[in-house]
Amino acid sequence: MKTTKNPWTEYWQRGAKASFLDEKSRLQAYQMRKFWFERFDEADIKQPIVDIGTGNGAVVQWLTEYSEEKGKKLDVQGIDSADINPPNKELKLSGNTPYETFKLPSNKKVGMFVSHYGLEYGDMAEGLKNLHTQLKRGGVLIALVHSEASVIYKKSQAIYDLIPSAIKHLKKSVAPLQDALLKHGPNNLPRSALQAQQALNQFARKLERNPAFHAMNFVPATKHVLQAAAKGNEVESRQVYAGYLNSINAHKARTQTLLKAVEQLSGIEETKKEFENAGFKNVVIQEVEFPESGVFGHCIQASK
Repeated sequence: MKTTKNPWTEYWQRGAKASFLDEKSRLQAYQMRKFWFERFDEADIKQPIVDIGTGNGAVVQWLTEYSEEKGKKLDVQGIDSADINPPNKELKLSGNTPYETFKLPSNKKVGMFVSHYGLEYGDMAEGLKNLHTQLKRGGVLIALVHSEASVIYKKSQAIYDLIPSAIKHLKKSVAPLQDALLKHGPNNLPRSALQAQQALNQFARKLERNPAFHAMNFVPATKHVLQAAAKGNEVESRQVYAGYLNSINAHKARTQTLLKAVEQLSGIEETKKEFENAGFKNVVIQEVEFPESGVFGHCIQASK
């Protein structure tokens, strides 16, 4: 029995709407919503529809909007192995529900499984067999999955590679400088604190043109910590430091799950075989590339 806490729980509990989409990702959000609308226009829709790895229900929300726009009544629900906290309480979503063991009540069967970066986070060997069992004859599965060529994977890998250096500098440079500022004030710093400041400046300068470094918000966070310390606001300074360190570690844990998820999708042919071994037919895997944004993974379609 796995007792390790799902690293996505904290993320969803904070009320995040989707993974890998923030306020700056309006274009990607628009493109991803359009991607699902197009898949549903093409699909022979069978109900009920279950979204795997739903998080806080972005895809369920999009498909609800699709059903309203097209005047079709869709029975859509979402499941996730993490403990979730959806902003829209009207959606039918269930946390703490891994797809490897999922069943509808009263032995009903699912008409369609969909997944938006969810399938590969579970144990696919075990999970695909269960999904095949739970699917109606003629039912379909449509999943968008990560790939090594995708923008999300490359960005995540770049940030992941930088995290150890960032944590080291937080502990070796920022924390001692913070202590010295609180103890001596900004105009009377001992030599060791000035050296820590120099090391910090060199680190930031070396990475100033690195997009992954900017995405980590290292400079604004450490500036906030040190400016608060220089003003003698100890509580604020320590809270920001602890909060930022915690967020970096949480990001690292989530990214680890993504990198591991991509390892499961070792190649198109192997993935296709895995679906076929679980009993799926008509398995088609295609690269998904959005104009303006680049590659976002593979779309897998299969039926029973």
